[in-house]
Amino acid sequence: MFNLFNNKMIYYGLLFLFIALTGSYLFIIYAFPSVSNDSGYYLKIAYDLANGLSFFKELNCSYSPLVMYMLSVPFYFSDGIGLVFMFTYYFAVFPLIGVLFYQILKHYSSSKKMCLFFTTLLIAANFVFEGFHILLEPYVLLFQLTAIWILLTWKLKSSSLFLVGVLIFLAFYSKQYGLFIFPAVVFWIYKEANNTKRFFIKTSYLGFGFLVPILLAIGYFYTYENIAVVNFLARLFGIDALKGDEVITWVAYTTAGVFKKVGQFTIDFPFFALLLFFIFSKKNKITSQINGFSLLLVIGAFCTLYFAYYSHYFQLIIPYVILAMLSFGRNILEKKSMILVPLCLVFLVGASLKYKNKFVEKREHHHEQLVNIPVLKSNVISKDVYLHGISPAYYFLCKYNSPSYAVLGYKYPVSLTLNTIASEISKGGCILIEPKFFKPELFNAYSKINEFKVMDGSNSKTIFLLEKN
Repeated sequence: MFNLFNNKMIYYGLLFLFIALTGSYLFIIYAFPSVSNDSGYYLKIAYDLANGLSFFKELNCSYSPLVMYMLSVPFYFSDGIGLVFMFTYYFAVFPLIGVLFYQILKHYSSSKKMCLFFTTLLIAANFVFEGFHILLEPYVLLFQLTAIWILLTWKLKSSSLFLVGVLIFLAFYSKQYGLFIFPAVVFWIYKEANNTKRFFIKTSYLGFGFLVPILLAIGYFYTYENIAVVNFLARLFGIDALKGDEVITWVAYTTAGVFKKVGQFTIDFPFFALLLFFIFSKKNKITSQINGFSLLLVIGAFCTLYFAYYSHYFQLIIPYVILAMLSFGRNILEKKSMILVPLCLVFLVGASLKYKNKFVEKREHHHEQLVNIPVLKSNVISKDVYLHGISPAYYFLCKYNSPSYAVLGYKYPVSLTLNTIASEISKGGCILIEPKFFKPELFNAYSKINEFKVMDGSNSKTIFLLEKN
């Protein structure tokens, strides 16, 4: 029987293609450096943090702040840090993810070739699913994988479980969705403990590991920034965003849309279909320790789609699909690994087609931002500017400050009413707005300072500059 991992030509050929795919994405990143909408949002907050902004006291932001604190480090040394350096600083997380994932895979398979194969696949797939932008997900994944590696390696050692709890907190503090691995970790401890008393004792170490950094953070922000405990916890857990009228996703979110996105994911990452086949095979016991653990990781990862289903959310799903696929189908993959070859080809063909579109998109964004930055700097004197109809990337690229940190922050216009935006901008603050969004009755307290054109892809559009009197 043909074995992929024993056929050097096909095995190393596929590894080469995965690496080449990753390299091709790195090429367009460095050849055409540009800032995406989300990246501009995160980078400007990181820049502000380095310049003294208090995240919990002054800024309205529903995200957890840890990654933005990490991204702020270079700006403590220089305000003029360039995009190439920031991308390099950011991408340093990917080799760490690769090393950790390889070590975790060794608990699923004794085949070093199989471990290397799926590690390389993971890195390539992350780039395909928008990993070429500066985002929060890779850092969440870094802390999650570190927690899982420690759990699988040192099992029920009390100090290790405490550390696992700390790492789950760090994943959560990077983005609230990072908490989804918690049920799988508790399940693993339950199976490993063998008796109820030991389970509760060991779980308490995990809980302490999660709670201690929260208590330390509460103490720090209460003592040094006078942040009320209730307000801190509400921000930390995103309660204000969940209870209020805030729109927390930028797509027309529907249940049907979720299934459509998962269907597209199955086409783009066909290994998920293989996992489903393995799970529903009668030979597999879902309740076994490793199978149950892996399945709960996958279920938890897919639960993040409840909030939104952007492509980069799948960066937190792919590694757990791979782990579950190995858990449920290890025997089949070791004996009949040829089934991976057509799936790899489907993945590579789809990724290549995506790459073609992303190449054009990145080149266009790069050119657009090169043209727009000097136009904006020459036409907008104020630094307190809210952007409506122009990419949030320019908050960072032009170093615009929010004219209302406490209410507007750097939030997308779709998450706020036009009336809120108009009323909350402070006196002397400005807004850049497209004419189609301009409502004279809402902006009667504003003066029109300027009107000019900016690039919008291959086209141009008119922008009004309004200043509040």
